Amino acid sequence: MKTKLRPHLKKFALLSSTGLLLRVYSGIYRLYLLRRLGAEPFGLIGMIFPFYRLLSLVITMGLPTALVRLIAIEKAKNNTAWILQVKKTVSTLVAVTAFFLSLLVFLFSSPLGSLFYNDTRTGPLLKYFALAINLNSLCLVYRGYFHGLDRIFPLALAELCETLGETLFILPFLFFTKPTPFRVETGARILACSYLCGEIVCLCALFLYDHLRVRPHLTATASATGAVPGRKLSSLLRSSFPLLAQQLILAFARIAESILLPKLLGRGGLSATEIAQQLGEYWEMATPLIFFPLIFFTPVSTLILPATARATVRKNLPAFFRKLRWLLGGAFLYSLGVIFLLLKLATPLSLMLYKTTAATRYLPFLLPALPFLVMNNLFLPVAEGLGKQQFLLRATLILIFIKTGITTAFVPLPAFGLAGAAWGVTISQALLFCLLLKETFFAAAPHPKWFFFFRAKIFPYL
Repeated sequence: MKTKLRPHLKKFALLSSTGLLLRVYSGIYRLYLLRRLGAEPFGLIGMIFPFYRLLSLVITMGLPTALVRLIAIEKAKNNTAWILQVKKTVSTLVAVTAFFLSLLVFLFSSPLGSLFYNDTRTGPLLKYFALAINLNSLCLVYRGYFHGLDRIFPLALAELCETLGETLFILPFLFFTKPTPFRVETGARILACSYLCGEIVCLCALFLYDHLRVRPHLTATASATGAVPGRKLSSLLRSSFPLLAQQLILAFARIAESILLPKLLGRGGLSATEIAQQLGEYWEMATPLIFFPLIFFTPVSTLILPATARATVRKNLPAFFRKLRWLLGGAFLYSLGVIFLLLKLATPLSLMLYKTTAATRYLPFLLPALPFLVMNNLFLPVAEGLGKQQFLLRATLILIFIKTGITTAFVPLPAFGLAGAAWGVTISQALLFCLLLKETFFAAAPHPKWFFFFRAKIFPYL
């Protein structure tokens, strides 16, 4: 058993140590930028980023996520020739699509910024993100490719290189300039340029790793085993379309939120400067405190998707679910402990990190979402590995409507403001957890009447 677990423990250790290192570094790095540039430039970037993610999803068409499951299945069949061919085909398709869409965004950046955000400062920023989207789309294809092959090192390498690229651009620039306050437009452009540099370094690292380490091994294996019939591109696209639809809905929801929240806050009587300031505090100060505890479970979720696909092929789901049940129990207890610590240390932690307590006013509304966020982070790759894309699409639609309704009802009220948006996050995550639990454990486990972490024989009345 120890021999079987050792490779998984090594992968977990690599991902968790890398993730922890990057989170700590990124936290210090972001704090420095917040203090140097202010919260308003981050608010402008936060408005644009959902639109950028939407374009990335349209370009990749859900293929990176579909590649993870299908490559894991074909790898279990030792079909390396198909893996090489499909990676080449998907990369070409994504690169051509990215070029044309990014060109349109670059040419019409100013009208798009005025139309979507009613703020002319967002137009020039869209040009930087139009250039970055070509690189980001290919990085996503490479990550799906390595993830399906169960190659964890390049996934960690991509995160490190992306952060390194941003740092190499922005820190020397800030260190060698006068410590005077930057204009909001200048600060936002600095952030956009650093993101572009990070994508350049990330793509170069993934490309070199593939050509120097992975591709020679796969080519030799394919030559030795010969070609084995695999799925056609049309089949891959059919598998990716439900994922694309789900991701598009989420991206549209984020765009709608980035457009809707400023309008709702404006209806509550806030000025444009106050809106950008509060959005920066909510998105860049309060929300990271909630998502930071996920760092210990994100590496596990990365390993779960291909493991679920392999367990499905090998018809070993009962044993897989037994292991996952204990993992979910530990995740639940962990999240309760984190909530208690954050409630006790919220004020000194916020003062230490941000020199302000502005973030603490949103924590009472966001903290109840943490247990559901942690467990959903484990449930989602299970559902994807089981091939339940249609279910994920339906669940996403339902939750978006609920979250948007709560946000629209409460954010314009001066007594709530962005706390209403935080309530929307908490309620939607709780509902998503219930739906995922029913569709994975209740539907696919050998004992469908399990209640959370206990067998049905303990609760025979369920």
